[in-house]
Amino acid sequence: MSERRPDGASPTRQRWHPINNPAELGRIQDCLVETLDRPEITDKLGGLALELSEVAQKLHPVTYNRDGIVSADELLASDPDSIPLVGNTKFTSHFKLAPTPMQFEAMANKLAHEGYSEATIRQLGNILISRYNSGIIEADHSSLAVCHSVALYTNPIKNDVFCVAGQPYVGMNSTGNELVDIAAVTHEATHALDYTKDPLLYVCDKKDLSATTLADFRSHLKLTRELKAYAVGDCIEKYFSDTHGSMGHVELVSHKVEAIRQEVNGPVTAKDAFAVHDDLVKRLIAAGLGHIYQ
Repeated sequence: MSERRPDGASPTRQRWHPINNPAELGRIQDCLVETLDRPEITDKLGGLALELSEVAQKLHPVTYNRDGIVSADELLASDPDSIPLVGNTKFTSHFKLAPTPMQFEAMANKLAHEGYSEATIRQLGNILISRYNSGIIEADHSSLAVCHSVALYTNPIKNDVFCVAGQPYVGMNSTGNELVDIAAVTHEATHALDYTKDPLLYVCDKKDLSATTLADFRSHLKLTRELKAYAVGDCIEKYFSDTHGSMGHVELVSHKVEAIRQEVNGPVTAKDAFAVHDDLVKRLIAAGLGHIYQ
């Protein structure tokens, strides 16, 4: 989730408001795509900028009614790989939980590479579709922006438990500062990229599965993905500061996180740019940044 702390204030006390306006959301999306294509961004992010641009183009503004129920049915029926962009971080969708076709393809490729049979992969896909093709997604986040996806569990093989990310939704509020809003949705688009490119969160042997092991794995995975999202957000924020002047009197968490990550792991384009290890974790906690993944 994107987080801002103006003048030391808690993110939940920030003044922002929902945007139930497809035209305004569409303008933010267009600016996001345009920004990701800038040479200043591609030079720093490398291939990650191209991947993010492709995801940003899959974002489609949707509306919601007074009860917060999103109208995404028609969109997802006509373009099942699209990612609904909701002008709120508190919403409900009654349409789809199952992964998109693009997510299924990425998951199948990874499982095949790891030696799973075609029959097992097909069985996993059939279970996910039959069990999760429709359902309810309920997002309730007190944050500027969020990428919401339901973790889906199934065990088509006797001893293996598969955890897969379902259809992603991106929700965002507005601060009234379009640059800040674009930077926030960039952070969440990075999470959407991870959900679509690598939706297979983990496969565990039921015999080795414990609450502690699962919690440690989730924490490690979350931190890896947050490091990437904060690195991208920091890149966008610095670009806006350089080209448009100050983004406001704020202290952005992304600046602190990225400074530590870069000092320990090197540039975004490095092979292990988002690797998680003890030194990095200790520095984040010492800086009061453990909340980004804990």
